[in-house]
Amino acid sequence: MSNFDLAAFRKAKFQPREQEVPLAGLTAGGFGGYEGEGDQAQPVPVVFKVRGLTADELARADQEADNSKLLVKVAERLAGSEAEKAQALLDGLGLGDDTPQALAKKLAHVQMAVVEPQLKIQDVVRIADAYPTDFLELSNQIYSLTGQGKVAQVKRKPSGKTPASRQA
Repeated sequence: MSNFDLAAFRKAKFQPREQEVPLAGLTAGGFGGYEGEGDQAQPVPVVFKVRGLTADELARADQEADNSKLLVKVAERLAGSEAEKAQALLDGLGLGDDTPQALAKKLAHVQMAVVEPQLKIQDVVRIADAYPTDFLELSNQIYSLTGQGKVAQVKRKPSGKTPASRQA
């Protein structure tokens, strides 16, 4: 017998699970600006807000990784300048013929799940290239939130009877 409350599950409202992620590399690079002046200036922490992914988004990232391989094959078959344009476009998106499929999926996951600031795929590729540890920190936090699922808004059942109050 399962203790799963299916009725409560069906009534529950769900919200994405979100978290702020400080990024040490981007902070050290000065991309959050500086507080103070001269030798006393300190970098302002760079913090991104991320959320967990849905099953649909996980599947779309798989499909996008597969599509990028297909686009590379199409680019290889085009002649002359058209092939160069297609390859340049793919390279600009970080999806060249030497991009591992696992990385293409992870790029898509990060692009989908970063809530603030909103990033284009080109931005994610630049972060992954220039600050790989920050990129991995983002993806790890996203996967952790995804594994935890959304936050359920459910009414809690009372824990039991409360003792009756007595007069002193």
